[in-house]
Amino acid sequence: MKGKIKVNLEARKNRLRRRLIGALGESLSAVCLLLTVVALTAAFIYTYSSLLSAPYFEIREISVRGLKELTEKDILTMAKIQPRSNILAVNTDAVVKRVSVNPWIKNIYVGRELPNRLVLDIRERTPIALVKQAGNFYLMDVDGFVFKKLSQTDEVDLVIVNGVNIQNKTRSPLLTDALKLLAVLSQNDQYAFLGTVSEVQVHDVFGLSLLTDKELHLKLGRDNFAGKLRQLNVVLEDLEKRGTKSGHLFVDLADISKVTVQRKDALEKAQEQKKGPQYRI
Repeated sequence: MKGKIKVNLEARKNRLRRRLIGALGESLSAVCLLLTVVALTAAFIYTYSSLLSAPYFEIREISVRGLKELTEKDILTMAKIQPRSNILAVNTDAVVKRVSVNPWIKNIYVGRELPNRLVLDIRERTPIALVKQAGNFYLMDVDGFVFKKLSQTDEVDLVIVNGVNIQNKTRSPLLTDALKLLAVLSQNDQYAFLGTVSEVQVHDVFGLSLLTDKELHLKLGRDNFAGKLRQLNVVLEDLEKRGTKSGHLFVDLADISKVTVQRKDALEKAQEQKKGPQYRI
């Protein structure tokens, strides 16, 4: 019995010894790992500090790309990048935030071309129209976003869009159609017979109306604008053959199956008399 108790005591001592040795080994491993992490961190900090102070990474060139309305001087003034600063130390997010304050800026990307060139890639807003509101004009881009009040320094020659409330945060589908139509008209030579569109009226009930520098006042309605303009070309060619195309013409294309043409003087008389001569195609 005594021999059995002695064996149990020895087994317990061995188990305890193994546990102590295991715990000590784990502690030594943890200390070694901690020392390794500290050493690597210190090495990283030292290396990073050395890079930030190295003349090799001083900015020697700032490249500004994609400008149309703004100048390189404008961008660099807003960016506030210190001369000969370290390219690795530049806070690119802060630069983007400072430059993006300008209403002409749609997007900006700031990149590094090591060892010493910083690149600012700019995408400006493309104005497509002027919107009149409370006696002032505002610039609208191709996305229908009104981004700034027109100033004397803005040299633009754009179509005027009426019937739009810039305070309305929800853009109407009709305005979207109007902007798409303006883009198509400006880029496609097949619509050269219209001349240059000078004014667009957006109306929730009557749809779109256009006024061009060729004395054409066009009521287009709400849909099938391409088809209506093709029909308009047929109408104008017919008027040309008849020798009656000259003068200010009001053309109602809202119903493509029944195009109505009136001269300005006839239209004014019609408004006075509530009736007047009409030319139907």
